[in-house]
Amino acid sequence: MCFLERYTSFFYFDIFSTFMGLKFKDSIYFLRKEMASHKLLLPIIGLLAVQCLYGQKYFKIENDMVDERTFREGLAMIAREYNPQIVTYKTFERVLVKDSIIENIAIVVLEEEEDEEVYRVFDFLDRPLPDFEFLDNTGALVKKGNFLGKYTVVGLYKEPGQVRSSHIKSMNNLVETGQYNAVALIAKNGKAEFMAKKADFPVLNECISWYIKNISIPESPKFLVLDEQGKLRYIFQTFPDRKSNARPMNPEHLKIFDLLK
Repeated sequence: MCFLERYTSFFYFDIFSTFMGLKFKDSIYFLRKEMASHKLLLPIIGLLAVQCLYGQKYFKIENDMVDERTFREGLAMIAREYNPQIVTYKTFERVLVKDSIIENIAIVVLEEEEDEEVYRVFDFLDRPLPDFEFLDNTGALVKKGNFLGKYTVVGLYKEPGQVRSSHIKSMNNLVETGQYNAVALIAKNGKAEFMAKKADFPVLNECISWYIKNISIPESPKFLVLDEQGKLRYIFQTFPDRKSNARPMNPEHLKIFDLLK
């Protein structure tokens, strides 16, 4: 599962019985030899169930969780290892459980110039997604306000060729429940009419002006979950898949995941 639009490396954590080891996954520019000789180990805490959480902050990486102190120490170790590259993390979901905050995250290593320009979509988490207003293939005006009142899945695509028939089918199924909305925003102009005709939701072409003003254009499709007020609540880094280990924690987000996969 590739979480980066432009990146050098992607990491995730695996919890073992006595330590946490840094591993690698899905990277175009991954430094295999370096990682093989520099495996970073972190101590774990006795934290394996959400119901045990109380009054602290935790970080969830795929199926595993650590407390904030352990996470910060591990992040600092990785930062030292990859200096001068930028080591950071991106949150794509926050939930509150028994007064504790859990952040569902991905850890990334960026080149210095990428830090300010690659991840702008993450800045809108828990905030309203910027308004948009475009004409669909029939000439009808479609705007963000049309989708208020229901949870909405927003597909972000760089170009029409990334819109898969499987995406259309799954998002049609979501819309047909009557409980959710869906919309696709394609940055570049192209032949999207065929897919638009198959969709039971708006497929909007040539939305590049909105991307340039608000959110960097993703190299690979991203799928956003907006709540009834239009606030961004979850970011699917890839289209939901039955084999995915990165499952939402929030019950509403998980329901959407199950309908799409």
